[in-house]
Amino acid sequence: MDGFAISISVYALTMIFALPIGMMIGLMADLIKGARKVISVFTWIIRGTPLLLQLYVTMYGLPLLFPMRMDRFAAGAITFIINYAAYFTEIFRSGLAIIPKGQWQAAEVLGLSKVQTVWYIILPTMFRNTLLPLINEAITLVKDTSLLAAIALGEMLRNAKEIVAKDMRVDALFIAGGLYLIFSLAVVFIGKQFEKKLLVQR
Repeated sequence: MDGFAISISVYALTMIFALPIGMMIGLMADLIKGARKVISVFTWIIRGTPLLLQLYVTMYGLPLLFPMRMDRFAAGAITFIINYAAYFTEIFRSGLAIIPKGQWQAAEVLGLSKVQTVWYIILPTMFRNTLLPLINEAITLVKDTSLLAAIALGEMLRNAKEIVAKDMRVDALFIAGGLYLIFSLAVVFIGKQFEKKLLVQR
């Protein structure tokens, strides 16, 4: 259960920060022409390298380049936020790409400013377009928290393995698996509630 608390904490921080960061970067890539190439390179590097490697770089590489003491929890949370922000960026960009240009033109005819257009028209439409892939990424994040064991952070799987090694209690692995399933089920349930609300608003 101590490991479960760590997993939930990293999960919550990742979702709280990575979603708005990914949304803002996605909007920048769509609305600011000069930013597209830089953002494309960023997402290519992050999505093209393993999350495990990124954890190692943050935890063990950065302290060698910049003399500092890296906290394991902070290293895990920061790496997850950056990684998932890149994935969310591409998801939001795909959601923006299928919004008809006529929506912008209609908003202009109605006298809405760009900020009002983005807030009242573009963002709600974008979220409807991207809800399912966002839910899939949220479920993947549940399982990816197990990678925190690679930097010796006491999340669920690492703690379960230690219990097996110390007390020969294989049931610890099944308990950890059950907690992952419950965690995933909760994420799916919340995602379905958002889906129902968005469908009602459509």
